[in-house]
Amino acid sequence: MLVNYWKLLNKVSRLFHTIKFLRPRQIFWRAVYLFPRFICLYKSQKKFNTIAASKFFIGRTGITADFDSFTFLNETFSLSEGGWDNPKASKLWRYNLHYFEFLLDEKLSIESKANIIENWILENPIGKGSGWEPYPTSLRIINWIKWHWTAGCLSATAIESLWIQSKWLSARPEFHLLGNHLFVNAKAMIFSAGFFGLNPKDKILRLGVKILNEEIEEQFLTDGGHFELSPMYHALAMEDLIDLHNVSDLIQTKLSLETIREKIKKGLFWLEQLTFSNNEFAFFNDCSNGIAPTLESLRTYANSLGIDLRVNTANELNDFNKSGYVVVRNSNIHLIADCGNIGPDYLPGHAHADTLSFELSILGNRIIVNSGTGEYGSSDERLRQRGTSAHSTIEVDGYDSSEVWSGFRVARRARILDKKILRNLTSICFKASHNGYHRLKNRAVHRREWTISMGNCRIDDYVNGSNNEIISRFYLHPELEVERNNRILFVKKRGENLAVMKFEQEFELIKSSYYERFGEKRQNSCILIKGTTPFSSSLTISWPACAE
Repeated sequence: MLVNYWKLLNKVSRLFHTIKFLRPRQIFWRAVYLFPRFICLYKSQKKFNTIAASKFFIGRTGITADFDSFTFLNETFSLSEGGWDNPKASKLWRYNLHYFEFLLDEKLSIESKANIIENWILENPIGKGSGWEPYPTSLRIINWIKWHWTAGCLSATAIESLWIQSKWLSARPEFHLLGNHLFVNAKAMIFSAGFFGLNPKDKILRLGVKILNEEIEEQFLTDGGHFELSPMYHALAMEDLIDLHNVSDLIQTKLSLETIREKIKKGLFWLEQLTFSNNEFAFFNDCSNGIAPTLESLRTYANSLGIDLRVNTANELNDFNKSGYVVVRNSNIHLIADCGNIGPDYLPGHAHADTLSFELSILGNRIIVNSGTGEYGSSDERLRQRGTSAHSTIEVDGYDSSEVWSGFRVARRARILDKKILRNLTSICFKASHNGYHRLKNRAVHRREWTISMGNCRIDDYVNGSNNEIISRFYLHPELEVERNNRILFVKKRGENLAVMKFEQEFELIKSSYYERFGEKRQNSCILIKGTTPFSSSLTISWPACAE
């Protein structure tokens, strides 16, 4: 009985520490959305005088070849067998199907694209099913319009449906979620306004521009990062901004192109620093490859619109103070460390408990990694991937540094207590600590220090307290091979020597899981250092000096 009471108390505490960070408008709109809402379709009154345009957008490939079998998140289902809301597919998979990104695959038949749009209209009555939720509705509106502006093939029936979807969306922007969902809602309304030639007094255009103007400063930080602090979602946000710049000439109200261009310029520099030379994103928070456009494709797109991407910096060290990342990058190494908070307090859905974790690439080869994101939902594996134990950082007493739970929830979360950067002629040193374990006995504090000098990087960890159980983890990229000699690891790739890792403490080497893409599980190695507080450990990683 006492155990059940304690469990209930913990659940109530966790829920309280989750809800207390929400903004009042999120709570208000969650209540509003419990009630049914109706729209007037204006079928007879609206004249569909659409604006013709010729635009270039980033394409998508590899989704379908026959418009029956569709592959998302490394899973394939048949439309003819499962329908548009296949119960065997995850909600995220079904969302992707309703996005209609496959319309942007130039290799696929125009006739087949037109036919599947007609099928969607027939099989998805207004307001029924996951495809009518605001986020997939937004992306479908955008992609139908993009396809029409590149191929000019939407039928009269499809254009009428597009108008209904736009009216539907304008009554349901996701104020209860905010973040990237609300921004994409606004983008869809602005696209629709451009497509239908709406005047500034029309609600769809007014609301879209109002949300855009409010959210662009909120979501795109002054250091260039998107405020959800995921390189993957950042790349998607960059595509949103470039798309808005692309269609701005069709909007009958002024968008702040100067602001949009500045956000694109800073944002692509930020993304460059958090993208490795093999075009893979650094895995912080919810992040996976193969979902968002690559840095290269975004640069090409921005350049095609004449956006100046030149940034007056060639620094070896970049401290992105607002987003919390510290990046050291030169001809030898690319080190990215998370020395910031988990993201906006009211929107931590894509956050991981990864504070003070880092990733390291040497001579273009990824060495130290986080474990990546392989799935969404609320499974045990999803919770593990969000947890501290899946990242190259320190876990105390088996707890996460931030209290992640369910699929997209966070209760108590780590705060950075201090961060310092020191630099001289021969080395770069930066350090930070966090209070994520203050809720545990002895109020443990983890402090990590990175020192980069000629040919090596040293990582020093300290945790105060008394008799707290410590596990420090360093995950290795799955393509690496290691040879061990006592406290030394020789790191190789296809037989080539890449680095030497020297530990001052005993360690274990175990097998683990790495997710480069959704649904793609690879085996990798994890280094474990165990101890009790007061705890300290040191690792020195050395590499060949030939590129110095």
